[in-house]
Amino acid sequence: MTENKRKFEWVDKWAKMTGERARIDAKVHKTAIVYNTEAGWVKEHYDGTIEIINTKENRGENMREKERINRIMSLLQRIWEQQPDVRFNQLISNLQHMYSSQNEGYGQRMMKEKGSLGDEAESSYLDLFYLEDDKWEEFLQKLVDNRATDD
Repeated sequence: MTENKRKFEWVDKWAKMTGERARIDAKVHKTAIVYNTEAGWVKEHYDGTIEIINTKENRGENMREKERINRIMSLLQRIWEQQPDVRFNQLISNLQHMYSSQNEGYGQRMMKEKGSLGDEAESSYLDLFYLEDDKWEEFLQKLVDNRATDD
């Protein structure tokens, strides 16, 4: 037993380092990490606040409401109809940039790119993978409401 413990001791260290790295990344990118504790699943936000996650939701017992899909798609349609010359992915990209700039750079990721001569240049991209639908819907609704008052 002692031999196996020594043999795989590096796994515990590696797991701890991975968790610490995830926590650092969450702070840098203003996201959160999710992990299991003795009390159940928790979501640790980049600002250090910890939220206990309902385990029923994690098992899919409390799914997101389906109605949100029609609401969000309807908002996107209304916005897109006001600028029909814009391609769909161009519209989404523009909206993501607007959301990020209005929310302290949410989702902005920095990276280094290698050029053809081996030189490195810093670049950035947006990753809104973890943005909850209710926040996106609220943003889109404000855009629609603001454009309605402009007309």
